[in-house]
Amino acid sequence: MKNTLTLCLLLTCFTLSAQTNVRAWYAQGQVWIIWDSSVPGPETVGIYKKSTPFTQTGQASLIGRPFNYEYFPGTYLMQTQDPDFTYRIPKPDGTYYQLLPGEGLFVETVMNTGSAYYAVVDWGQSAVTPGVNITANAVNYTYNPVTQRVNCHLQRIEELVSGHKTYWFNMWALGRQDENAGRPDFPVLANAAKNGMPAMFIVSQSLNLDTTGGNKVPMTHLFHGGGGTANQMMANRFRQFNLEPIQGISVAHNDDFAVNTVTEEGDSVFTSGRSLWFGWSKRHNPFDHQFAVMPGDTIINYTQRRIMWINDWLIRVLPVDSNRVAAMGYSMGSGGATILAKTFPDKISAACMFNAGFRGAEDAASIRIMGSMAQNLPTSLRGYNGETIGVEEAFSLNVRCSDQRDLPVMRVWIGKNDDNGRMHWGPEVAAQFRLADSLGWGTQIHWDERPHTYQVLNFHWIQGVNPDEQTYRDNLSYQEYFRSNQSYPGFFNHRLESLNNDPGSGMVGINNGDGDNWGTWGGYHNWDLNTQLDEPGRWEVTAWLTAEVIYDLDISPNAALLTSMTIRKPQLFKPAPGTLLEWRVRDISNDQVIQAGQTTPDADGLVTVPNIFVTRENFRKIRIQVYDPSLVGASEVPSSTVYLYPNPAGNWVSLPEGTEWIRVFSLSGSLMVDQTVQDHVSLNIAALPQGFYWIQTNLGTGKLCKN
Repeated sequence: MKNTLTLCLLLTCFTLSAQTNVRAWYAQGQVWIIWDSSVPGPETVGIYKKSTPFTQTGQASLIGRPFNYEYFPGTYLMQTQDPDFTYRIPKPDGTYYQLLPGEGLFVETVMNTGSAYYAVVDWGQSAVTPGVNITANAVNYTYNPVTQRVNCHLQRIEELVSGHKTYWFNMWALGRQDENAGRPDFPVLANAAKNGMPAMFIVSQSLNLDTTGGNKVPMTHLFHGGGGTANQMMANRFRQFNLEPIQGISVAHNDDFAVNTVTEEGDSVFTSGRSLWFGWSKRHNPFDHQFAVMPGDTIINYTQRRIMWINDWLIRVLPVDSNRVAAMGYSMGSGGATILAKTFPDKISAACMFNAGFRGAEDAASIRIMGSMAQNLPTSLRGYNGETIGVEEAFSLNVRCSDQRDLPVMRVWIGKNDDNGRMHWGPEVAAQFRLADSLGWGTQIHWDERPHTYQVLNFHWIQGVNPDEQTYRDNLSYQEYFRSNQSYPGFFNHRLESLNNDPGSGMVGINNGDGDNWGTWGGYHNWDLNTQLDEPGRWEVTAWLTAEVIYDLDISPNAALLTSMTIRKPQLFKPAPGTLLEWRVRDISNDQVIQAGQTTPDADGLVTVPNIFVTRENFRKIRIQVYDPSLVGASEVPSSTVYLYPNPAGNWVSLPEGTEWIRVFSLSGSLMVDQTVQDHVSLNIAALPQGFYWIQTNLGTGKLCKN
């Protein structure tokens, strides 16, 4: 309702009259239909088309029915607060035409070469009058997706007070009932009822953008929350997350799904954005306030398709590095970032989700569009094994939405005081955290005391807007370093390390005995992106726990943490399932091997290295090496710095004086013993099977033979 009221205040009201002075032309794959209208004009108008002149709407084909919010630039009027804003569109000669106040616009994407007359009629009326509301002549248009491609069009340039330049673009969607019947250069992005719907996005540019010498820059997609707008996500906004691009550009999208619906209070309203950054059913009637999806409906990923088409268009027309494309979203936008990353893991390098719920629709308006969580309607997405993905699986943290095995680097921040009605903390989220940590995606999970909104900043990960008052990991600029075509270590099993905090079972609130108020699983873990090795027979990475940063609470409180690791998104290191591999962990300062073992890829080819000690960088950075000995050759076994007696041993072994804790690993890396040593210097190993073991203590590493 807020969007409608805002638009009405911005538009000066004149006496209602018919649409007149209709004219049109073809440019860049689309026909641009313009007419003179009263302001604010009828709620909707019908756009009709026929190859010959016509005098009644029933004689022609209906090709569109835009809201006045759409045929006038409602999104821009609301976000610029400029009552004189009008659309800017291409002309056949390559120049641009700036619409005049009171001129309406509809855009048709052509699917064939031909010519037609176009008429604009108030909805509910049928008369078409020559010289009034129909084009004087037929408009010729050409179908050539190669030389006359559909494009986005610049609408506004604004320099923010921070100095960042922003570029406001618009595109107009192709809507058809067959979601697969698009153009080679332009897919179907809406159902037929939303054909021609406009969509806006804002590109923010780094203050020091460097494209010299053909240098390509990273790009980050930003998704606002429910009821939010794209301009809230520009470069100098939302400083709690620091959305400023440093190397490249950001792209703040607008949901832009204009529909009539009903609120939870039962009020009939108009809303301009409630596709949950995903889509809607092809049966959706945006003009019926009472419309609701039904069992049997499929939710098509129209919005997601639009985002990725814009992504590809920007890569085509700007010097953007296609391998450094990240996604970030807040609240409702966190769902958009989650699904995008899971659907296009080959295109998305990293994804950050803030105040996520990892669930589908809970509010009345969204349920009418997407269905309820209980309905879990099918979507157009297919999972890793070709299965149909339901809405709940699409929004979840752990269900893959493509045929790709691995996901991008995923980072999550959520607050235990978040009781928002849509995206919020709860048992389902806590359970998804535990599942993600067990599956070895490498998801970096963070929680603290934050509620859903950020009026006051006093949370563990965000205590202020300055760099020394908040974590660097949620900065847009941090995501710019990651690549979709680079492998990464998926650290996991953090919940099994007793030194880590635990989020609890999902009870809302803090200091209630349900887990720790704040913590992270994997958030202290770092790796060197520049020295990774990914070859057919060998994979290596340098890793550490954070210690040297300007925000104190980003520093790992523990000198070492036990974790397991998967190799995600390998590019060349792809050993066959069952191949015997060797792994080593070395101290990079002296190349000493401190852990070693063997592993084999699972049936999916996933390589897992269990139980690695990752240490703080100011103590020791480690080099994790995994290799196929049949291709690379053997490496030395770990050197001993701790000696046990007797060795070989029976049921008991004596520990060196000063031992505080000891962990015993099998040669395959399985943790067999994890024990704190207090007032005794002997360890009972009777339960260990006969064989050889690696040991690690606070004093160093060693070997053990059990008789």
